[in-house]
Amino acid sequence: MFLDFRIHTNYDQHIRPYLKNGIIIDTCVLKEIIDGIVLSRITKKESQELKNIDFFLQLIKIHKKWDKFFITPHILTEVCQKIRSEYCTWENQEQIIGEIMPIIKNMGEFQIKKGNFLDIIENNKNVRIEAGDISIFVKTDDFLAKKEKIAILSNDSGVNDKYMGDDRVMVMDYNSVINNL
Repeated sequence: MFLDFRIHTNYDQHIRPYLKNGIIIDTCVLKEIIDGIVLSRITKKESQELKNIDFFLQLIKIHKKWDKFFITPHILTEVCQKIRSEYCTWENQEQIIGEIMPIIKNMGEFQIKKGNFLDIIENNKNVRIEAGDISIFVKTDDFLAKKEKIAILSNDSGVNDKYMGDDRVMVMDYNSVINNL
């Protein structure tokens, strides 16, 4: 189900149960956080994007609690590739790494088994082969198999649409939730 603050007004009833197991964060959203940190802390410019993210994290009561977020090695790889390509020409790369590594270090990690990863590809012939997305599918499906709730923070319609009809998954769509605050 999609998080909608107009409907999900009772934090303890509507939001908190999905956060118990943490929030799986997608590559693009993590990259938005990193870009906002670089913009505000390194270039000293205002980042409205980071302000929106901070406000959202306050609303769901996990502001600056990076240990509530979980990534997979696939998402970490994608983020590192994006950081390398975007910031490789910057003179202050060490400062950039110094700002973002503590956040990533504090995030939790979900391991993904190769067999489960390949099953997603094999069983969904139309799925785009993007390792980060597939790893989100694998981990979310693990929670669903155990009949547990989980939250996903993503701006990827493929990820969001896959779980929007499942009441055990709270889809926190970056575009509709954070960008509309």
